[in-house]
Amino acid sequence: MARAWYKLVKAVATTSFAAFGGWRTSGFENMPAAGGVILVSNHLSYLDVFILGMGVRRPLNYVARSTLFVPVLGAFIRSVGGFPIQREGMGASGMKETLKRLRSGGVVTLFPEGTRSIDGELGELKPGIALLVSRAGVPVVPAGVAGTFSAWPRGRLLPRPHPIRVHYGPPILPSDLEGLDARAITALIRDRIAECVEVARRGLARDLGA
Repeated sequence: MARAWYKLVKAVATTSFAAFGGWRTSGFENMPAAGGVILVSNHLSYLDVFILGMGVRRPLNYVARSTLFVPVLGAFIRSVGGFPIQREGMGASGMKETLKRLRSGGVVTLFPEGTRSIDGELGELKPGIALLVSRAGVPVVPAGVAGTFSAWPRGRLLPRPHPIRVHYGPPILPSDLEGLDARAITALIRDRIAECVEVARRGLARDLGA
């Protein structure tokens, strides 16, 4: 039942985005076909969760700040794979739930900046991402989103039509992190996300005829 509901929500989102300015993805072949995966992306808009899920075949789990888990909205978020963490950081309970889902073979989506961008640029990552990645021992797939900031930035009540692009990069494997400290792991993940953002932006510029 949960799987069917997820597919229905994904189908509705796919149709809506297509009619709302269009969307394209690239690099989706970089998502491993099975096993636990951490998907990390820049965070521009509430739309990012939907667009990231539309580009890959596997269902996504994702973390969301606990303040969103109010009646009705919270039930919907849980129904499509979301689970709460504190805004200040993942905390012990969030870490436990994330690792549980990864070890059961799921894909967990994280926005390691911790919040939506205020200017459309990639910010600094929260240091907790390095601890999670080190403990999880699973591939980390970086992604970059472009266009959702123009469609629905912070402070805007409702979204507006705008083309959107997503690019998924090659996975960072656990072996790539051997010998790296937390700061180096965080920097590597940020660099890979930035590369994906640049690919997505170039694609979006072509779509806009720029």
